[in-house]
Amino acid sequence: MRRWRKNIVFWVSLCVLLGFLSAFAFGKEELLEIRVTRCVRPNLVTAEVEREGKLEKVRIKLAGLRVPFENPKIYRQALLRLQELVEGKRVGFDFALGFSPEKHPWVGYLYVNQDLEEPCIVNAVLICEGLATLDEKTAGRNLLGYLLSMQEKAQEEGLGIWEKTPKRKKEAEEECPSCVIRSLVRLDRETSRAPHSGQEDQE
Repeated sequence: MRRWRKNIVFWVSLCVLLGFLSAFAFGKEELLEIRVTRCVRPNLVTAEVEREGKLEKVRIKLAGLRVPFENPKIYRQALLRLQELVEGKRVGFDFALGFSPEKHPWVGYLYVNQDLEEPCIVNAVLICEGLATLDEKTAGRNLLGYLLSMQEKAQEEGLGIWEKTPKRKKEAEEECPSCVIRSLVRLDRETSRAPHSGQEDQE
């Protein structure tokens, strides 16, 4: 009787373990298909998703992105790039911080195929092109390292936000402090020599 019970416990445990391993190995969650209706900001879109046979409108925050509000030029470029990639299109979506469809906005990643074997992660594209910086708080664990490498690549290549401004060549006077003093003295002398008459001022 004890042996029989041990066998049952063994087989049940084995089935649970195999189920867990198979889910871990093969159960990669499929991307949720959405249609992006509007790009509100470079890190925020509105979209439509079909849930339980009904079309639902949701707001989606792109995970791992910090928007360059302080740089209007880059901000506009980022918004235009996002519109080019996803606006009006059906794309894949995956939650970054766990599956929480009831919370709004949703926080996650947008995927576009672009005829590639692996879908292209829109969030990574914006960071890689220097149009946004990495926000570690919303990136999620799985893609944090990847997004960090994309940011490092943008920094190395001097793209977008990381563009290196050319250094202005110093004037001869700036290179020589005594030259600056001499030019100021000369300017002061010329100003004191200039004629000043009350009539001229009135005219």
